[in-house]
Amino acid sequence: MDRDTIRQKIRARLDAGTLPRAVPPLTKAGTAPPTTPSASIQADSAIGLARCAGCDDAGAGVTYRYPDGSIVRFHGRCHRIWEEECQRA
Repeated sequence: MDRDTIRQKIRARLDAGTLPRAVPPLTKAGTAPPTTPSASIQADSAIGLARCAGCDDAGAGVTYRYPDGSIVRFHGRCHRIWEEECQRA
């Protein structure tokens, strides 16, 4: 899938609220300022099998786990586009 198509999907999901609008900082547990969303990037047993939140293809390798239990997974390229779109919004 080309970058423009992925970018359009990510923008639509950000607008619909199905993707978070803020990229959580990489911090140790409990050290993030209270105004930032806290999440962690962790090793994930579903890497390679899970669908990407950006393009819907299997093989997502970046995983965010949020305190509310939600999990968002991306391919590296889709993750970079999501970061760009979060900064743009």
